[in-house]
Parts: sequence; C-alpha cells; structure tokens
Amino acid sequence: MIDLHTHTSHSDGDVTASELLLRAAERGIRTISITDHDAVSAIDEAQSIACKAGVDFVPGIEITSGSKHCQLHFLGYFFDHTNAKFVSRLQELQDARLARAERIVAKLNLIKIPLKLESVLGKSGMQNSIGRPHIANTMVEEGFADTYDEVFQKYIGIGRPAYEANHPFPPEEAIRMISEAGGLSFIAHPSHYVNEDMLYHLIKLGLDGIEVVHPSHSSTETDYYKKFADENSLLKSGGSDFHGGLKNDDANLGRYFTDPASFERMNEKRKLKN
Repeated sequence: MIDLHTHTSHSDGDVTASELLLRAAERGIRTISITDHDAVSAIDEAQSIACKAGVDFVPGIEITSGSKHCQLHFLGYFFDHTNAKFVSRLQELQDARLARAERIVAKLNLIKIPLKLESVLGKSGMQNSIGRPHIANTMVEEGFADTYDEVFQKYIGIGRPAYEANHPFPPEEAIRMISEAGGLSFIAHPSHYVNEDMLYHLIKLGLDGIEVVHPSHSSTETDYYKKFADENSLLKSGGSDFHGGLKNDDANLGRYFTDPASFERMNEKRKLKN
C-alpha cells in the first residue's frame, strides 16, 4: 500500500511525523509521503524514523497556488528540500500564510469574535505554515464555535465574513519550483476546482501528473482522471489526505492509495529527470 498524500502537525495535521509513520505501518502502508502545506520541516524527522517504522518514505509537499479563477494545490515528490531556490520560494509562501492569518483574525475581531493571533500560534505551535485549520481549531478550543466545520461554514470559508484569499502564487511558479528542485509535480484533488481546460493549461506548464485517487473523488471521477492521465501521458498518484484531529478522517488512512505500477512509473521519470 502506497499513500502519497498525508499531513502532520508541521502544517495542519494532528500528529507528528513519527506518529504518522508508526500509525501507517500499523495499517499496512509500506510507502508514504508527507505532503504538508507549504512546509518541508517534517521531512528530516520522517527520514530518520522511516527505517525503524518499516516504511519507505518519499519527500513531499502540497504547495498552495492560484489562478485568476480558483485556488490550486500542487503535490510535489522526490525533490531536494534543501535546494536554496526552493527554500527561498517556500519562505515567501510561509510569510504570506502568516499575513493572511493576521487578516482573518482582524476580520473576526470586527464581527465581535475576540480571537487573538497569539492564541492561534501558541495553541498550534505553528509559525511557518499557519492556515485556516489552525484558526478553526483554536476557535473551537476557546469556545467561539462548537465544531471545526461550523467555523468554516459561518466564518472563514469562501464567501463568509472573515474569509481571506491566499497569496497569489501562479501555477507555473509552483510547477517550476518543484521541477527545479528535481521533483515531480501533480495537481491535487482536481475534482475540487479544476476543469478540463485548466488541466490542459497545466500540462503546457509542465505538470507531471494528476492525483486520481482521493477521498473526495467519486468512482466516476476517479475513472475519468485515470483515463485523462493515460490519454495525456501523465503520471497518476493517490492518497488519503489524512489530517487527523478535528477533521475526523482517521478512517481514510489505509483506504486510499497509489497503485504500484503508477508508483514505479513515477520512479522511472524521477531517475530520468535526475
């Protein structure tokens, strides 16, 4: 079993890298990638424990991007997370995340929710990859909402009074950033926001593959993306998008995978690229 989409407490997940690898091994997962949002700080920890846990580890990331019309997420694999240019661009994204969190908290304060940014940062232990999930978790913990979903539905989801868009980071920059560090780029959970025209545009920009297997994809959508990938010579990936905690998605870990043949093709392209 190969899960190439998971998150840890280094972004908006609920467990450490070590805890995730051990839990994955217990579920029978033998290859895993941690794809934290705009963060690679879990990679060294994961690499150090992977052998002990009996799991093969693939360096990964989920980069937040955007076009004029929608937010996009790109999964990157097999890149050099110490590459100087990569690290510099990543810092830009992390700085933008903090600035966005400040704007969201300010909007919440305007609608009489006295949340403090310091509380969000303190409770999450997060400085580099702060996001809306950290704000939602803190609001529940401090009694400003009953559930994680309520926070998004009433306050910080798209179109809600405290919503703030992400820092604009063009798709071509995300794809280039991964490629120049020696990695492979995949569009994540495309059923959320990507139409066929956008997929063709991303192919022209150098996209390597599509995440075809994801908990949010119906069987029809999974079949469609598999066919589209094959027809356009794209690689295929899949994973659980596990976060844990208030997202209540623990059951997904061990259920959604990249098939071995697709993973082998990823390895082949990686070797050619490097």
